[in-house]
Amino acid sequence: MLLTNYLSTNGISDEAFAALVGVTSHGVRKWRYGERVPRPDQMRKISEVTAGKVQPNDFILEAGNAA
Repeated sequence: MLLTNYLSTNGISDEAFAALVGVTSHGVRKWRYGERVPRPDQMRKISEVTAGKVQPNDFILEAGNAA
């Protein structure tokens, strides 16, 4: 599941998700819109926080679609 879809579906703001993952809301927006891919440690935390709904491959597949 794409991060942007997860956040929208669950009504989670960029700011709230950033606090859960330990990054800035600006960083979350970059991830949401495919402008940046999270580092491996951040991907693990995202997967943990989303109960496995957002996985590392979701970022890689999204980045491939943006090109």
